[in-house]
Amino acid sequence: MSKPLLFAAAAVAMIHAACTLPEPVPPPRFKPNPPYPPQQVDPYGQPIEPYNGQPDVAPPDNPTPPPPQPTRPGEYPTARATAKPGEVISPYEPYEVIDVSEYTSGQLVRHPTSRKIFRVP
Repeated sequence: MSKPLLFAAAAVAMIHAACTLPEPVPPPRFKPNPPYPPQQVDPYGQPIEPYNGQPDVAPPDNPTPPPPQPTRPGEYPTARATAKPGEVISPYEPYEVIDVSEYTSGQLVRHPTSRKIFRVP
């Protein structure tokens, strides 16, 4: 073979190699999940829930019902009894536990904080 013919064959091979299409990429075997937005976590690795406008305070196990209101002028609300004898829950805010061991049922007692009067159950 002569040099010009060898040169021409090499040129044709290079042009042919440049013109061929690459092998097609096979499709993925699975469809990946879409990207998720980043999630905030606390220092212990637990996810932080987004703020929903509500306070994060859990309701108490035994919610305090509203105190009984006097039905007639001159009547006083009755305190609620607790599990311990001689202690009651005041019918007035802040609904404190008050020692009434010195009083008998039906007696009137003055609330130490609000200075309002209530009846011992």
